[in-house]
Amino acid sequence: MSIYKLFNRGYRDYVRSDEMLRQLNVIILSAAIGTFLFTAHGGVAFAGYASALGAGELAFGLLNALPVLAGLLQLYVSYLASKTGKYKRLFLIGGVVQRFSWIVIAFIPFIFPVEESRLFVLVVMVTLAAMGGSFAVISHMTLMSSVIPIEIRGRYVTTRQRVSTAAALLFGLVIALLLDNVPGFLGYTIVFGLGGIAGLIDILMYIRVDFSGIPHKPGGFSLKEGIRTCFTTKKMRNYLIFWTFWCFAINLNGPFFNKYAVDVLQLSYITIIIFGQMAAQTITFLIVTRWGVFLDRYGSVPMMLISSIGSTTIALVWLFAMPGVWWPLLVFNILGGVFWCANDACMVNMQLSHTPEKGRPTALAIFAVFTSIATATGLILGGALFEMFSPIMASLEWTIFGTNLDHFKVVFCIGIVTRYIVIGIFLPRVWNEKGMHYSEAYAKLRRDIKSRLNYRLSHLRINAKR
Repeated sequence: MSIYKLFNRGYRDYVRSDEMLRQLNVIILSAAIGTFLFTAHGGVAFAGYASALGAGELAFGLLNALPVLAGLLQLYVSYLASKTGKYKRLFLIGGVVQRFSWIVIAFIPFIFPVEESRLFVLVVMVTLAAMGGSFAVISHMTLMSSVIPIEIRGRYVTTRQRVSTAAALLFGLVIALLLDNVPGFLGYTIVFGLGGIAGLIDILMYIRVDFSGIPHKPGGFSLKEGIRTCFTTKKMRNYLIFWTFWCFAINLNGPFFNKYAVDVLQLSYITIIIFGQMAAQTITFLIVTRWGVFLDRYGSVPMMLISSIGSTTIALVWLFAMPGVWWPLLVFNILGGVFWCANDACMVNMQLSHTPEKGRPTALAIFAVFTSIATATGLILGGALFEMFSPIMASLEWTIFGTNLDHFKVVFCIGIVTRYIVIGIFLPRVWNEKGMHYSEAYAKLRRDIKSRLNYRLSHLRINAKR
């Protein structure tokens, strides 16, 4: 049996040719391998590494924000891609630079003996990695849109998420065991070194993929026209506005949950990854493909409304957190696994459905520019708020639900309120690609659920009579 049959059941019957199926399979497998790197630098391992190199809350916010600003480079990359048509080459070069940078990051403590210089070098190398990623991501979305049939886009995107999630479960456990059992900086070096190598394998697998649907000559779509289209087309403008404010809101405190678990709750890496990262990924693995079916049936906006409200509300569980107590972390991540996977799937789906085929790199670059600025602003402002409230809350010594109301919990609450405001004001204005208002989609969803329940109950009654 082919290894691909382990994961492609959800979409293989809808693909028109064997060659297209092969390419879709390779893309998913490469994503699974590359997940090791993104599990390492996108989770608690990086938060712990940054703290070990001397980063406080504000420095941690800046460390996350500065590389995000490298996304501004995507506007130039879109121009370059449209002008040359060399999408695949730009993707491969940018991806290799991004992955190799993380191999260098892994050896910072050993290459730079002066402790004061290590944090600066970390910022520089993470920024360089992000710049390489800017080349990769713009080209990647254009390449993906040329391969994925539109009628199975939701199924394919969520299948890809599911496979990556399964890989992340395994990689997360490996990372936790390494960090808890290999002392000092050596554990981080092994984790990020292996991550960089896995990332290089991920990128190089795309050499086998033939994106013949992408033109290799200039497409004749000017950068000026692309920018004008983004702001004059209502569906693109509203989608861009929502995601800009949403990225700001979720980054006021999003990356700081891991830092809170390490520095304040003082939980071990194995506890954080099993009750945090792995708990969320297990739930994601089990349900993410159902979100894909819902996306194909009802559209992105109603699914985004459900997932954004859910993912925002569950953050309230952090108000019950205290040092040594792990259950808020577990609850937060189990429920987060339900909603955040839909959030990610909706973003990818909107990027493909709300941008024009002609000039898509420019539209995606503008999306990246605005969301990068919003993300960086949220991270820096969040870090500043943590620093500002730290002495204030320490002097007040307030309690809530029997636990200390520290500066982390205050900023978490500010972030939650900000998210609700963004959801209420901007999301209802976003165009739904299924041609129905979200209220119509919910009415259809209720009818489908009622019909499904009646079908199940009728079968139960028939079986009971037998």
